[in-house]
Amino acid sequence: MRRITEYCMIYILFAGWLSSCNKMDMDGDSQNGNEVLFQGMVSVGDLVSRSSSEPDYDNDYVLINSSTDAKFGDIKICKSVDNYNDVFSDYVADDGVQGRLANKGGSPLKWTNQDSEHTFYAWTYPSVTAENTFKGGVQMDAANPTRGTVTFGTKGDTGLETFIVAKEGPVQFSKQGSYVKLLFHRPIAKILLESVTHIDTDKNETQVDECIITFPNLYKSAEFDVKKNTGTGEDIWTTSYPSNTDTNLGIAWNWSKIEKDNDGSIINDDQSVLYVLPFEFGTQEDVDSQPDHTQLGYFTVEATIDNVKKLYFGSLAGLKDIQELKAGQYMKLQIGIQDGGGIGLGCKIVDWSTENEQYVSHHRAGIYTQEDAETLLDILQGNPVDTDALDLYCKDGGKTIYLYTSIDWSKLTENLTIPDGYTLDGQGYSIKLGNEGSLSGNYINIKN
Repeated sequence: MRRITEYCMIYILFAGWLSSCNKMDMDGDSQNGNEVLFQGMVSVGDLVSRSSSEPDYDNDYVLINSSTDAKFGDIKICKSVDNYNDVFSDYVADDGVQGRLANKGGSPLKWTNQDSEHTFYAWTYPSVTAENTFKGGVQMDAANPTRGTVTFGTKGDTGLETFIVAKEGPVQFSKQGSYVKLLFHRPIAKILLESVTHIDTDKNETQVDECIITFPNLYKSAEFDVKKNTGTGEDIWTTSYPSNTDTNLGIAWNWSKIEKDNDGSIINDDQSVLYVLPFEFGTQEDVDSQPDHTQLGYFTVEATIDNVKKLYFGSLAGLKDIQELKAGQYMKLQIGIQDGGGIGLGCKIVDWSTENEQYVSHHRAGIYTQEDAETLLDILQGNPVDTDALDLYCKDGGKTIYLYTSIDWSKLTENLTIPDGYTLDGQGYSIKLGNEGSLSGNYINIKN
């Protein structure tokens, strides 16, 4: 299902602190110009839901905000200009002010001069420490503050859900003024294991609550270099250690099922989500053959079934249409373990966004969410129909209402007539109707 997110300009005033290095700047103080003002937004995925490589800010980005789940914690920003020392500052989302980052102390970053080329780097550095012991996440190098190490693991052990990076430049004040757009991307990949199902020899199914999943060939950690690249999908900011030593291989995932409230909302998924270095799964021509234990996609599942510990072997290699997990991609996975039959898999790549991101309601005409669908149904069931409200869903002032997702109208248990002059275009999406529910009037391209 395609989800559209509303973006908003983020005006970021960067506060800077000068390096303690005593090196003389070639052209004097690099903080003498006007304040640098930034726009900032975060990609919801590796552009997986469309084919174009050009940014679509309406669809592919969500604003950083302190009042929604789009929170990313402290953001470090570096201003880099040739022949000058780098200048750094920390920012956070401004409380109660939508789309703005607040400086945590110091003076704002400023343009060095009108014509020098400036490059701006921004990144978060989440981590988890328990009992004064580092468990996982990002550790920056004190001697080189734009480089560090990423230690992979679960959501609860790393905090890597909020790990984002951005680069913009080189840019000049004389050509574009004070404003600079920062587009944040996620330099790692995410796996959500939604369920593990045990299937016995009689085909009876039982849900497994917890197990240990081991990827023996994946890196436990990777080097991180903010200045490595520009990054839009193929490029990533993390690289594996060049030594490729066995001591840095092998991720053991102590998985437990997602805890949900009575209404289905997630209470706890700390051990249901794993963050990894992007990787290729490998190849498996015959899906019934034994998995290749040397490939990156190979894994084992250790589970206790009827009080007996059992070990199962599987691989992500051979999945239809998915051969790798790229930076910024989010895989939803289901595993079936079968006695005498190995492991079965189901998975899909989806946009990586925040739980309560701001959806477009009327920013762009059309039906993008279930909430839009319910509002539209209320309008169409009005007597008389509020055509002014209906027109908000019609594209370019016309009379056609387009679906951009499948919708659930199961509460509709009678005939619903599309008003004269209007067309409901399903664009191949489906509409679920209740018992005795039906549509009349002009509707087209609705999947049965």
